[in-house]
Amino acid sequence: MNTPINTYSKEAIKARMLQNAVKLWGLKSTNAIDPFVRLLMEAFSTEVFKVNNEVQAINARILEKMAKLLTPSLYTSPRPAHAIAFTSPMDLNEVLPSHSEFFIKRQFPSSVKAATDLQIEIPFTPVDHIRLVHAKTDILFTGSTCYSLDGLNKMPVARIPGSTLGHRKIVLGIDVSAYISSEQFPSSLNVYCSNPTFEHLDFVYKLLPFIKISNSQTTLRVKSGLSYGQQEQKSGYEEIFHAYAIQTRIEEDIKTIYAHRFIELAGLTYQMISGPGELPEVLASLKGNQIVEQLVSDKHYLWLELEFPVQYSMEILENFSFVLNAFPVYNKAWKSKDHVLNEMGNNIPLSTNTGEHFLYVEEVVDGFGRKYEEIPFTNEGSKKGLYTVRSGGMERFSERDALDTIAHILELTRDEGSAFGILDRDKVEAALKTMATQMKALNQNITNAEREMIQKVNYVIVDPIEGSEHIKTAYWITHCALANHIRADTLLMQQQKTQSGSNRTITLLTESQGGEKAQKGADAIQAYKYALTTRDKIISIEDVKSFCRLLLKDDLKEVRITRGTMISSKPKEGFLRTINIEIVPSSYGFYGSTYWDNMAISIKNQIVARAIDGIEYQVQVVNEDIQ
Repeated sequence: MNTPINTYSKEAIKARMLQNAVKLWGLKSTNAIDPFVRLLMEAFSTEVFKVNNEVQAINARILEKMAKLLTPSLYTSPRPAHAIAFTSPMDLNEVLPSHSEFFIKRQFPSSVKAATDLQIEIPFTPVDHIRLVHAKTDILFTGSTCYSLDGLNKMPVARIPGSTLGHRKIVLGIDVSAYISSEQFPSSLNVYCSNPTFEHLDFVYKLLPFIKISNSQTTLRVKSGLSYGQQEQKSGYEEIFHAYAIQTRIEEDIKTIYAHRFIELAGLTYQMISGPGELPEVLASLKGNQIVEQLVSDKHYLWLELEFPVQYSMEILENFSFVLNAFPVYNKAWKSKDHVLNEMGNNIPLSTNTGEHFLYVEEVVDGFGRKYEEIPFTNEGSKKGLYTVRSGGMERFSERDALDTIAHILELTRDEGSAFGILDRDKVEAALKTMATQMKALNQNITNAEREMIQKVNYVIVDPIEGSEHIKTAYWITHCALANHIRADTLLMQQQKTQSGSNRTITLLTESQGGEKAQKGADAIQAYKYALTTRDKIISIEDVKSFCRLLLKDDLKEVRITRGTMISSKPKEGFLRTINIEIVPSSYGFYGSTYWDNMAISIKNQIVARAIDGIEYQVQVVNEDIQ
């Protein structure tokens, strides 16, 4: 059996040197070589082995640096955690700005006994401007039960005859009492649909746009997704670059992940609001029910009758919850820094605290209010200033940062301490003792700094407009994985008070997830490979595999892709050709089945968003852990 031989090991290098020496000197065997020459060759082989390792390390660093420079920042930047949240509006119709920050304090226990626990404020902001309505889902009828709703909490309050609604219907009562004295009733509503018990079934959220929703005899228009407030539109080349900016791509990815859980109802009118205590025609048989009449007696409702496709069973319908004013949020915090330009350079460091990672720059403005642009294509020529963002290490030519340089100097001073012996011992002894003491203190400071440093510093390099002395840089940071696993029903509070004098709060409807640090090493090279070969478009089978490797990284063991057929769950469709994706994780049991079921749904949604139309994807995570 042939076994692979490492041609770069010390033994292999030594063997080749001995064989070449035998051929060169005309000896019969390697045993005839002088022992002293053999000793020299052993020493040379060791040095050649070290040089080879250095060359390999240099090749790896060059490859990583090239991959970092050529890979779009979206694939290597930190990933913020995200979730679904909802809030209550202060006015009838208002817009929640995308820069609104809501905080929660999380405590992380210290691994050192003498050190105190770390407490970090973790903020979340909406992914876009959110339109809020002064209404809420208040009552729900399905099967043989009447539920009272409060957010995602459902409490059964009464039993109703099973024949009242049938098997595939839900009647939803939305409390719109705030609009009874105003004609500012919205023409559309965004509804978040939640069914955590059966969300692993593919059709539960996929068929939501095919629900028939009506009020009395009026059928409403239903479409998938969540509509956001209007953003300032850019024109020309700025629109193109804005579409591929890190901020835009991160927000679009998060919107895609949660879009299938929202539906938008259009065609609402003020005349659809019912009077107090009035029930819809489908619930006319419940007029004598005291509990139901007590619930609706003093409220004005918008009654919606939801008729589901045949795939939905009674058990699935009973686990549905519907929430208004829900929206995706993600972890980011706003920071700013004022900087005075000087003769030493125009590099502005963007500082981050413990646990924080730089995300992207919001804006750069000088002391005269002139805004700087990152894109070097302007209509006004030199009248506008430019800036660019660079990560740590850009301020010197060597790979080492300041901490590495000082540590090297300390080590060199220790090794060469005997060189000071040529000087007068009486004059130098005190200086050496002082130097040794300072070296110990400096060494301790370096050790502490290395322990606290989370990431390399990012810089903004400014090409200032003539006369500019002060520069203000606003940027966003994220906490990556530290913001993961914040449980549902957690309350987050805004620090700034509203006009009513109270602090606005939001409540998480799902657990936060998705936070990751920036890609490094082999992960950065994989990101470069994906960006180079796919351009973020999934067409071939290899594109699917590359995307799965990009998302799961070390957690992925194998990806199997086959072709198949399935019966479409959509109405009036027959058989469909499918691409079946089986993902084998390296440690299925470490995260559990719930995590991988949600991950399969998330991966499928992201693949569909990047793939060409007309192809149905089926994603399944397979447990092949050895018991």
